[in-house]
Amino acid sequence: MTRFTLKYLIETINGDHQRPVSKEEKQAFKEAVANFSAMGESVYGKTNLHELTERVRNIVEMAQRVVTEDADWFNEIAHKKNFKRLEEDYRMFEDTAKEMAQLQERLNMAYENIGKGLDSYFDVN
Repeated sequence: MTRFTLKYLIETINGDHQRPVSKEEKQAFKEAVANFSAMGESVYGKTNLHELTERVRNIVEMAQRVVTEDADWFNEIAHKKNFKRLEEDYRMFEDTAKEMAQLQERLNMAYENIGKGLDSYFDVN
């Protein structure tokens, strides 16, 4: 007859009891930890949001100059209305890019902290 410890019974009742980790799971974990730094490319993001924002701003400004340059007075009024909306969209784009840059920094710091924590126990590349 199998004897269960009190701790085992309490963990089972509370749902805290975890099944043992299989060899396959351990191997998959070791590989994931060993390749942890490779995920950094996704985390750190290769696009510079500030540069992207500047490029979009330049395109919007140039578009406005090009369109209004040859417009007669009637079309100029319609173009100004359309470009007002375009400028509002650009401001929203710029604000969102700034927020994303801040979130990107937080994501980078959290990722590095996780890496340092894992490195205390495992071989992280």
